[in-house]
Amino acid sequence: MLRRLFSFCLAATALTALGQTVPDTTTADPERRPILSRVTGIFNDLPQLDIPGTVKLTVRPHFGDLIHRDYIRSELGFRWALNENFEINTDGSLYLTHGLGKSNDTGNGIGKARLGSRYVVEDWPVRSYDTSFAVNMETPTGHPPVDMTDGNRHLAPNFIVQHGWARNRRMSTYAGVGFDFMQPTSIAGTFGTNQPHEDSVNGTIGAIYDLGQLKYTLSATYATTAWLGNDTRNFFYLQPGVQWYIPSRFTFHSKTQWIAGLSVLTSWGPDGFDVSVGTRLRAEITFRQVMDKIRWKAKPKDATAP
Repeated sequence: MLRRLFSFCLAATALTALGQTVPDTTTADPERRPILSRVTGIFNDLPQLDIPGTVKLTVRPHFGDLIHRDYIRSELGFRWALNENFEINTDGSLYLTHGLGKSNDTGNGIGKARLGSRYVVEDWPVRSYDTSFAVNMETPTGHPPVDMTDGNRHLAPNFIVQHGWARNRRMSTYAGVGFDFMQPTSIAGTFGTNQPHEDSVNGTIGAIYDLGQLKYTLSATYATTAWLGNDTRNFFYLQPGVQWYIPSRFTFHSKTQWIAGLSVLTSWGPDGFDVSVGTRLRAEITFRQVMDKIRWKAKPKDATAP
């Protein structure tokens, strides 16, 4: 089993090594693509995109699973900014029995798959406000562990309005409304603490404070099944967090962008009051200039005089 764990870590390392040959393409005009656009994992549908044409592979292993679960999870994602306004993204949640827990019967495979898209309208509804319209679809796949998925398909459209403050360019605030339409599947699953068990609508407000490599975030969400579900259930979430965009000197000058995050999720709902601490490590690998280099090498060279 340790051989499987080694293979998993080796694959992640290989992806990182690939990213080391990729020049950084995130140095666009800061007025058009502020670094706030790359705050990930807190609210992924903020109305900012990467530089048009950017293709990224994201890797997010859950190293805490080595202690808390009999298997380790990792999200492998793909994100493509087709132009200044439209993006498509997809990812899969992989799981692998690591052999360090009580059971070795979990197996290996892909437990969840997700597909999403986002369209951004800049300076709308008024100047200095940007709005995004997004839709995400998620479904369990295969035979995942029962605590890895809730066993439902999800269709989640939403829209978000973000505002950058001229008096304090480090501050950005946002608000949005979203829906979660659920459909049961034959795959067994387990709902998380204070998670809606049927169709729901939610509203979120939040703020991001950018200090360069460090970004502080705060979001508050209210969700309810009152209008879409059969039973009325209300949920409240408060999540402060911090993200550290790790400098390249700590990653052997790799062109891969590593992001470490820490957040505290507080929730109130039918399951009572709950507090949990979340940590994450994420790698973003950009392929755009690799493809440019391939195209350049493929171009016919001008003939030279003898």
